[in-house]
Amino acid sequence: MAIYAWGILAALFFIAIEIILAKKITGTVFSYKKIISNLSIGAAERLFNIWLGGMFYFVFRYIYNHFALLDIASSWYNWVVLLLLTDFIWYWYHRSGHEINILWAFHIVHHQSEDFNYTTSTRITVFQAIVRNIFWCILPFIGFPPEMIIITLVIHGGYSFFIHTELVGKLGWIEKVFITPSHHRVHHASNTEYLDKNYGDMFVFWDKLFGTFKEEDFKPIYGITKPLKTHSFLWQHFHYLLEMLYRFNHTAGFKNKLKIVLGKPEVMLGDEREIVEAKWLTEIQPISVIDRRTGRYKRYINIQFAGMLIGLILITLYNDVFTVSSNFFFSFILLLTLINCCALLEQKKWIFFVEYVRIIFLLEYIALQFNDWYHFLLCNVVVLFFTLAYNTLKKKYMQLVYHY
Repeated sequence: MAIYAWGILAALFFIAIEIILAKKITGTVFSYKKIISNLSIGAAERLFNIWLGGMFYFVFRYIYNHFALLDIASSWYNWVVLLLLTDFIWYWYHRSGHEINILWAFHIVHHQSEDFNYTTSTRITVFQAIVRNIFWCILPFIGFPPEMIIITLVIHGGYSFFIHTELVGKLGWIEKVFITPSHHRVHHASNTEYLDKNYGDMFVFWDKLFGTFKEEDFKPIYGITKPLKTHSFLWQHFHYLLEMLYRFNHTAGFKNKLKIVLGKPEVMLGDEREIVEAKWLTEIQPISVIDRRTGRYKRYINIQFAGMLIGLILITLYNDVFTVSSNFFFSFILLLTLINCCALLEQKKWIFFVEYVRIIFLLEYIALQFNDWYHFLLCNVVVLFFTLAYNTLKKKYMQLVYHY
């Protein structure tokens, strides 16, 4: 897991460098809210990857030991073949994520950002991570050892991080072989001319071979065709699934219902977003209102987010040392913190409930670390106090954080 911890630190380093260079070279100032929103989604995926990474290594190992068609040795040409196959599988996984509605529900989160920078590359959901690992199960089935696969996936994933930027222009002959930032800007565009193009992640010839290649002819407009109205952590993850569920329930016939799940996203009628937003998305506050408020809530977000990142790195490094229950506890606390930070961006009124749950969960965990009744009773007395004083504490909290 150490390689994943170093990967998080490396990503943060290059994000910081890009922010500095963008301001110095182009005068671009990255949106604070979009940075927090993007990194929150990426942190959640890294958090769940602590559990999923080991599981899929076991799956790769099991497939390789029991079903491998070949026994492929580690040689330079086999590494090259593995890299090419990994990118080929990625192409079809990625294309499927745009052409199969249920997979688009998982992949759409990556395209929601209206900015295009290194933080955008972190917008990978745990659902998307599961799907792509399922696709990569083809590799051990062919006969590539799991160790080779994991190293190749790290290299492949690292490359894809660096193609999410506007600071790099066109790169001449390199673009005839590799996917470059220019190619990938096209992929993230919501312009009609650019939709559903450039699925490749490392090599450009898959798109040219299968007719999905498009040059960057003009500056793209990023994001999805119908932008979201919120930075909510939960809403960004689940809004499209709610839209699908609504359309599924209002579609007659099994065949037509099946198309909602496995057909192309075009099977949606287009009115689902407004309907589910009206029903489920409440307390939307205009950004202009938030910007006029005190910056105190931003400082609170910064403290929480920094603590979350430190916790994420530590739990990634030492997850083998912690017990399963401790890993679950720390993961849950970090997940609540991510939800908390994104809700703070929009000054949601229910945010104190998340704080309350986090405090209660922390106190109960502390109580369980002791084997005597005294500490258990003391922690639960504090829990009772927080519960009885909930409304008073909520009012004080709102005044302190939001300056109401």
